[in-house]
Amino acid sequence: MAQSFRVVVVLLFGAWLGVARAEGAPAASPPQANGTLTLPSSADVGDGPAGSGPVTPPPGALGLPSLVGPIGLFGTSTAEVGPVHQLRVGLHAEYFSSSDFLVVGDSDQRLRGELAVGFTPLRRLEIFGALLTASNRNDRVRSTTDLDPALVKSYGDLILGAKGIYPLSPAATLGFELGLKFLAGVSELSFSPSSTSLWLGPVFTYDLRQTAQSLPLRVHAGVSYYLDNSSNLRDLSTVSSNTKEATMFGYGMAPSRLRVAVAADVPLGRQVLPVPLDPFLEYHFEYATSDADSTFAAYAPPACGTASSLHSCVDNRDSHFVTLGLRAALFHGLTADLGVDLRLRSPGYPYGTPVPPYNVVFGLSLPVDLDSIVRPRVVTRTVEAPARRGYVTGEVRSADGATPVPGAVVLVAGRPHANAATDEAGAFTTVELEPGPVSLQVTAPGFEPGRVEVPVVAGQAAAVTVALVAKPPTATVHGRALGRDGRGLGATIKLAGQGKTEGIFETRGDANGAYSLSLPVGVYRVRAEATGLPAQETQLDLVANQDKTLDFVWRPAGTNPPAVLGEGSIRLGQPIRFVGASAKLTPDAQRALDGVAALLSAHPEVRRVAVVAHWDSSLSQEAAEALTKQQAEAVRGYLLARGITGERLVAEGAGNTQPVVPADNPASRVKNRRVELQLK
Repeated sequence: MAQSFRVVVVLLFGAWLGVARAEGAPAASPPQANGTLTLPSSADVGDGPAGSGPVTPPPGALGLPSLVGPIGLFGTSTAEVGPVHQLRVGLHAEYFSSSDFLVVGDSDQRLRGELAVGFTPLRRLEIFGALLTASNRNDRVRSTTDLDPALVKSYGDLILGAKGIYPLSPAATLGFELGLKFLAGVSELSFSPSSTSLWLGPVFTYDLRQTAQSLPLRVHAGVSYYLDNSSNLRDLSTVSSNTKEATMFGYGMAPSRLRVAVAADVPLGRQVLPVPLDPFLEYHFEYATSDADSTFAAYAPPACGTASSLHSCVDNRDSHFVTLGLRAALFHGLTADLGVDLRLRSPGYPYGTPVPPYNVVFGLSLPVDLDSIVRPRVVTRTVEAPARRGYVTGEVRSADGATPVPGAVVLVAGRPHANAATDEAGAFTTVELEPGPVSLQVTAPGFEPGRVEVPVVAGQAAAVTVALVAKPPTATVHGRALGRDGRGLGATIKLAGQGKTEGIFETRGDANGAYSLSLPVGVYRVRAEATGLPAQETQLDLVANQDKTLDFVWRPAGTNPPAVLGEGSIRLGQPIRFVGASAKLTPDAQRALDGVAALLSAHPEVRRVAVVAHWDSSLSQEAAEALTKQQAEAVRGYLLARGITGERLVAEGAGNTQPVVPADNPASRVKNRRVELQLK
């Protein structure tokens, strides 16, 4: 890997030197005294929608290789190609280190390197490639069945592909991408043909700088199917599960999967900052489509989740992670990259190796216009001296207390590059503007937008004060209405506000029974009505910026076990049970808690209920306390989802310190595993 890094550094330096010489070359014709300026030609710089002719890429669009070659962010390909005859080179490294990652008690470290190259031979077409290397060390106490080495190295994996784009509008571009990945053989000095993988799918980019708002923001989306044959790289059918897990992760072996990426970046050019920056955010979702790996059957139902099993049920097919990144154009196009991947969710063991909890990415990228090195082009354009102009200066304040509003954005209609922002004192000043009436639109977080008309006079400053009205604090309530058959109902949800929120708010569920409503904060009485079914009522307390879930479920008549108020407790028709030694409620327990929710809704005089969970002596005191705390929280959470307010419920885990009978047989232990609903 060190040799590869040295070669790439030489390539980057040579390319940068070519760009510097091209930029320092003398112009074909010097500026003339009559006002003509010599500018670079845009004849071969991209193109817009069909019939619109060539256009120059907007400032701040760095157009650099992703980690695997095509133009994009780190892991997201964008619907763009570079100028014709542009060569792009990127060198990146990735690193992470973690414990208890692949095998309990292990220490895992990985270092990966990527050399990515892209080239635009024709308008709307990009070809790309990448050379990948990786080293992964997994240190652990190995058993006699563990055959994998501590250090797994993978050299020379090759990626080749192409991407074509088609502009839909000045702001929207659609593309399609195809890529091939050739894996280096494990035991031979060549590629493994049977392990060759491919991906294909559409990509989309929408550039808000090309809209009337002219915001420095781009959004991207891509969907692809990755046909992954890396499992053919090495036969792991006879090795232990620990060896297989470490080997698969070391060589990057994974199942075929559907991939979805959504991203946004904020390209800030020199008109905003001294050094062009491009911060970005990516979200990645992958869904395994291959069959489950039988080696890890112990992690999938029905083998897991029982009292005798030591494995957790982790057989989900999906995985999620986000990427935070930043690019900075340093000098003559040389760009530094830095970012980090953060895991949100790993796939279950039968469907792939875990996603690292974090992954640091860093490197350098450089675009090179080969035409400018060989044959710089110039054109002459006549530029008339601008007329005398004026500008607008002013303040943005709140309408209620007249306090300054810092960070407000002042947009000048029809002048996308004349926008301004207020300082800490709420003051702003625009750039020079043409004389005449100007419309300013002012926005700020927490305020309603404001608009003002200002007459601009040549050579003068037009002063203005803009008062913004604060938005009232709001919260969101959403949920579903389900009928007795378990299907969604188009129920009517009515919310009666109390106090400052007095009034009736009403919404209706869609075909799936889902509803959502944004309301002022406060206390509401909620009533759900559905044709042919008894109405349900509950109380709801909305807090500012809260997202509250409130479901309404009509159970079949007589299916909910009875729940009655007793002396100091709520008596249940059947006990509340969980799936094994977990906090997952059984279906019978859910039906019993539906009866408890109905009872509490009908008796608002019950101010507080303590949910107390108990366990038997089969677990240590510490483990029993942790488990019963989780079980009590699960019961409380279920009742919260059924409309019972949080201040009426408290969860307590009693562990195994309060048995009701001696734990001398299995039946006695089951009796000691219980949930009590105590009235406070």
